[in-house]
Amino acid sequence: MESQRFTDNGDGTITDSKTGLTWVGKDSWICDKQWLSWDEAEKFVEGLCHSSFANTQDWRLPTSTEISSLYEPDKINKDKYGKEIHLDPIFPEGSLARDWTSDYSGNDAFIMDFSTGEVSSLYKSKAGRMAARAVRNPGLKTSEKKDGDSFDEDKFLTSRSLK
Repeated sequence: MESQRFTDNGDGTITDSKTGLTWVGKDSWICDKQWLSWDEAEKFVEGLCHSSFANTQDWRLPTSTEISSLYEPDKINKDKYGKEIHLDPIFPEGSLARDWTSDYSGNDAFIMDFSTGEVSSLYKSKAGRMAARAVRNPGLKTSEKKDGDSFDEDKFLTSRSLK
């Protein structure tokens, strides 16, 4: 019998036993119904940190390698258009097929496509059909809020449905 790779933690997060990473279950599209540029994806993740989503402040965009580890050709999920993507069905249906990564070179950043398994580069200011899927490394030191950060936590929490 195959062991279960992913665990739903019951707090809006999913832990991957293969990599040890913890993911926010819903991508930014499911939460906000907006396509994001790379900078907006960074701000979405920053908002998770400021609001201490799932009692932690160390959320970040994944590297290309980390997000590619979620691609499983034999797993079927559905994106927001009802098309097949290869993401374990423990993640909710309705996400976007393409997610930003933390990797970039100059004005381009890399995106992961869950319909094909390909990582490709795209202009960072492009905001078409891309989302953010936040990740963290449990056991690493939690980042601290910086003094002077201006952030409306109430607005952030009420404008998103992360759980």
